[in-house]
Amino acid sequence: MRILIVIGFFLFSSLAWGQIAFLHLYTNGGDDMAEGAAQLEDSSYVITGSSDNFPGTGGSQAFLLKLDSLGTPLWSKSYGGDEMDKGKRVAYQQGFGFFIAGTTNSIGAGGYDFYLVKTDINGDMEWEKSYGDYGWERLYDAVLTRDTGMFMVGETLSNPTNNSDMYIVRTDKNGDTLWTKTMGGLGPDGLRGVHRWDDSTFYVAGQTYIDDSSYSKAFIAKYHEDGTLIWSDTIGPNGNYYINDVSVSNMDVFCAGYRNGPEVDQNDLYYMRFQHDGVYLGETTQAIDGDYKAHQVTAYGVPDKRYVGWTFFSSSSQPDGDDMVISKMNYVFWAEQTMLHLYYYDPDIINDLIPTSDGGALAVGQTSGEAIGVHHAYVCKIGPNDVFAPYEPPHIVYGLVLEAEEIHIEDYLTLYPNPTEGIVHLESSLSETIDVQVIDALGKVLTSSSFAGKTSMDLSPFGSGMYYLNITAKGKSTVKKIAVR
Repeated sequence: MRILIVIGFFLFSSLAWGQIAFLHLYTNGGDDMAEGAAQLEDSSYVITGSSDNFPGTGGSQAFLLKLDSLGTPLWSKSYGGDEMDKGKRVAYQQGFGFFIAGTTNSIGAGGYDFYLVKTDINGDMEWEKSYGDYGWERLYDAVLTRDTGMFMVGETLSNPTNNSDMYIVRTDKNGDTLWTKTMGGLGPDGLRGVHRWDDSTFYVAGQTYIDDSSYSKAFIAKYHEDGTLIWSDTIGPNGNYYINDVSVSNMDVFCAGYRNGPEVDQNDLYYMRFQHDGVYLGETTQAIDGDYKAHQVTAYGVPDKRYVGWTFFSSSSQPDGDDMVISKMNYVFWAEQTMLHLYYYDPDIINDLIPTSDGGALAVGQTSGEAIGVHHAYVCKIGPNDVFAPYEPPHIVYGLVLEAEEIHIEDYLTLYPNPTEGIVHLESSLSETIDVQVIDALGKVLTSSSFAGKTSMDLSPFGSGMYYLNITAKGKSTVKKIAVR
């Protein structure tokens, strides 16, 4: 069933120039996050992320959402188990299908592991695999290799220091590991971005802890596909420096992130540039009153320009979370134009920013721009020549779950926080009364209640541990697992 709530229509197109720009939201009333995007040869898109709206599990699942060139949903599929699963990046190869790269704690060796799912062109899963050791591994970025394998980067806690290390996993097209690389010292290290430059070289970026200074520094490295290091560098004169993304063009290697202190306890926008041979070209810190972080950067149809996605929290932002901005930036780090500004009450997040075949770009993330559910996935298409859709509400809101006609309670129920210190909140978008039973691990019913709309329950009298909420509505039941700390 396709759910379409038409709250407003903002789609700008030009038949003469073929310019398409839109900003759409996707949710079924739960907690939905868009994390990664890829464009297909017919100008359609596929989005991955995480959602707790898909039926049949007690946690969140990774998903694929197929969109046409105007952002209209065509189909969606979910992947994962009963715990927390996330798609962070999606890679597409014509005639091969899709890779979803992310994080899972439903399968694997540790609390969280790298997660790779292979699907066919229709999104039907062919296999899933996890990568990691006894600790937590979190994936932040991934790209397709020339042999249709994957190059995945992030961080690992599978070490005796209790601090994160940089972690790279290189697989073949079947998901079998070709090599892994772990790098780090006594402090926190991690990789946040990777960019494939040509058939055999990859740029990775993040941060590394320098023992002598007790600061984290920006880290950039160039690797051959076989894992051989070509060159690397650490940058940052004073304070902590973090790189969240790397963008590569014929002209340079451009990194975006943020700097922290030590003069003032705040985060400032930070950018740096290199030549392909590792020669340092420059850096800049843009200090503004408030908390500012650059998260995503991409080249697009104009050779010496880039789009940068960043967030800020200051006296001019909404009081309950970061605002998100996409700006056009030139090669000397100067922001020329604001393309998008999301400023709703909860944090507005950008998770991926990719160039599109028409010379524009596509951004995905999470917002709370309409009074529907908890959070919504968004997709923003910037057209060629910097054409962008208005970002003021109202927006078109589409359903994210596009499958069964049958009512699934999970689609209409939100439960948070989980884990909890005791108080748990339940919200339902159904008009009917919801019945809830709290059950312990032995199957004993501890208490029960009924509500319509929203309610809160205090589980602290039962002590810390794992409990189950048996939730019934419209003749259907579901069980939600909740941890009390």
